[in-house]
Amino acid sequence: MKKIVVAVLALASGFGMIGCEKESSNLVMPKRPNVGVGSEGDDDYDYFRYSSEGRLRDSVYLYTYYFYLWQDQLPRSFATHNYRTADGVLNALKGFARDGNGYQLDRFSFLDREGTVSQELQEGYIGSFGFDIRFRDTDSILFVSKVDSGSPAYLAGMRRGMRITEINGRQNLSYKVLEADNFNFLFDALYARNIQMKMRNTQGQELSVSLQAGIYGYRPIIASRIFDLGTKKVGYFALDAFLSNQLIKSELDAMMDDFQAAGTKEVIVDLRYNGGGDVATANYISNLLAPSSAKDKLMNYYIINNTLRSEGWDLFLFYPSYYYQVNSLELDRIYFLVTNGTASASELLINNLKPYIDVKLIGKNRTYGKPVGYFGWDIMGVDLYAVSFQTMNANNEGDYFDGIPVDKSVFDDLSRDFGDPQEWMTAEALYHAQHGYFTAGSGLNQSLGRIQSIPAEGELNKQLNQRGRKDMFDFRKMEIK
Repeated sequence: MKKIVVAVLALASGFGMIGCEKESSNLVMPKRPNVGVGSEGDDDYDYFRYSSEGRLRDSVYLYTYYFYLWQDQLPRSFATHNYRTADGVLNALKGFARDGNGYQLDRFSFLDREGTVSQELQEGYIGSFGFDIRFRDTDSILFVSKVDSGSPAYLAGMRRGMRITEINGRQNLSYKVLEADNFNFLFDALYARNIQMKMRNTQGQELSVSLQAGIYGYRPIIASRIFDLGTKKVGYFALDAFLSNQLIKSELDAMMDDFQAAGTKEVIVDLRYNGGGDVATANYISNLLAPSSAKDKLMNYYIINNTLRSEGWDLFLFYPSYYYQVNSLELDRIYFLVTNGTASASELLINNLKPYIDVKLIGKNRTYGKPVGYFGWDIMGVDLYAVSFQTMNANNEGDYFDGIPVDKSVFDDLSRDFGDPQEWMTAEALYHAQHGYFTAGSGLNQSLGRIQSIPAEGELNKQLNQRGRKDMFDFRKMEIK
């Protein structure tokens, strides 16, 4: 039986015209390559020719090669017939991109067969229970770490800080017990359509819930407030995702107006569970927070492959962004509260601002490490998100594939809500805002009148921190005409 090999034969000849929101373009897509050496009657030939999945896997290779940031590391021919699905093809292609130490760079490219990216980030709707959980300490206490407003969990009364005592009838939820089956019980429960749970709130009251996953309107600004430290005002807001600008712009503008009216000089941006989202929103928030001295200066620029650059994509889509001051909020310093689940567009926001203002990161170790992103390309009704760009700031910084390190190591205090001045991360930022330096040793815990527990540093919390997409999307529309 002869093998079918898809070869990229031409990357610069006609497949149609491309347009985008910024301006029309005379750029063209690559010509569809000749497919394989099979002959009619061969099983693989017939499967490829007549199967929609076969055509999809071919196209995934073609378009990934064309858009891919690490195009020079991909093979110019690839035996797609070795993979039964297009997802298998893409996962195999991701293995080719390596750094100088052999570390796989692409943990990110994916196919969206259900349109969930558009639904969540562009339309603001999510389908889930609407809560997250984490282990707090070595006593294996499982806590609710976040609840989305308006979600099934929120409507049932669940809130951050509640201690979970039972899931689907199981009461022994210790770390060691869950680890015994590689946490399959827990993840199966979290990704099911229904779940039954019991928990206890901070006052010791019991709550039993029976949840069914559902679609709900998602509001990414979890909390906001202004702290009065006597000598200065400090703004605070917790942002859970970078939804499309049109969904949260008015809320962001109103919040920044409040910060400005109060005369805030420093702001705490809580991104501890923020896995990213829309590049345009990250850039917009960068403008809201940047000092006026940054106006008209470079915010960030893109790195793309040689093919895209030679065909002019840097002129109509991947062009540099510059600061345009949209308010008169003049900050002296910004604190970012982070975990290893802080990723992508969150890291872009941090990196954008570093050249122009004093930035301090507070968290356990470092952020997730995703300085790259993509846009969706519709192939037969399936959206391909192949890594197509890397962003760099005005100081040419953007190679943080191992994450951005913190300035002060502080644990996530699961027993207190977002914006609570005694929550460990927030308290550390407020201490620095008041004194000009971070606490030493256990000084913060003593000042709060309590001993800090040692959070679990096992694999489960890392996996829980990294649930959901860790992405940086460019949603500016393009269509083949």
